[in-house]
Amino acid sequence: MVLAGAVLLPWVLKYSVFHTRTEGKTGDKILQKKDYLWLAASGILGSGIPAFLFSYAGQIIPSALSGILNAFTPMFTLLFGVVLFKEKLDKQGLTGVILGLIGAVFLFGPALLHYGAPIPVLGAMLPLSAAMLYGLNINIIKRYLNHLPGMVKTAYPFVATALAYLPLLIASDTLSLWDQYPGSVHIDSFSLDGAHTKTANTAFFYVFLLGFFGSALSMLGFNYVIKKVPPLMASTTTFIIPITAVFWGLLDSESIAWNTLVGLLFLLIAVYLIIRRKS
Repeated sequence: MVLAGAVLLPWVLKYSVFHTRTEGKTGDKILQKKDYLWLAASGILGSGIPAFLFSYAGQIIPSALSGILNAFTPMFTLLFGVVLFKEKLDKQGLTGVILGLIGAVFLFGPALLHYGAPIPVLGAMLPLSAAMLYGLNINIIKRYLNHLPGMVKTAYPFVATALAYLPLLIASDTLSLWDQYPGSVHIDSFSLDGAHTKTANTAFFYVFLLGFFGSALSMLGFNYVIKKVPPLMASTTTFIIPITAVFWGLLDSESIAWNTLVGLLFLLIAVYLIIRRKS
């Protein structure tokens, strides 16, 4: 997250120092004082906390299940819109929420009834909480940040999150890992048989890849795509993430139970109905 903030820092400098006003006769300020607060909140709620929750969940539950639970984001987006911002819940949206709940029953029911593989409650609540925060953040962007340029909505939240994480990074004494795990970068350490060469440089290399490609560049790309295609097409990432998570989970020899696949099916139908309602 700190690396993603560092990559996007030039755009913060651009809109804070070099390009602070809109073009045209009025020349209004692009950013008002209240915008900074909502941009920081968007970064913490939409990136900072979810990143920690998903990272911690990865130590408890399979990555495929984390990806599937991430698909609850559109439902939480709809529910927050109804509860906090007085949006109307139409028949199609209600049907989507109900199907999402049915999907949740298939996902967690067998484990709660001690039938099949158990699912740790804490491990499941972490990505669900992240999906809730994603849903809240989407409403914040829609209500309070929609008037800002796309790069402002991308760069400022990540830099704010990086500033929040930096003291934690320093306090964690991360630099000592280079003494504990010396050695060069081992590109071949990404293997599915569990044989990994543990060096600090290798870990930093993959953290850099996640920060640069998985956060900074992916958000830049998403902002570009959303300008070129309708919102419905851009929202198809909600379908791709859980399917991709299941694919990588199977590739990594994770056990995918039948109820997980059935729950995923109900979840994808629910997401489609909710996104279609918004299009």
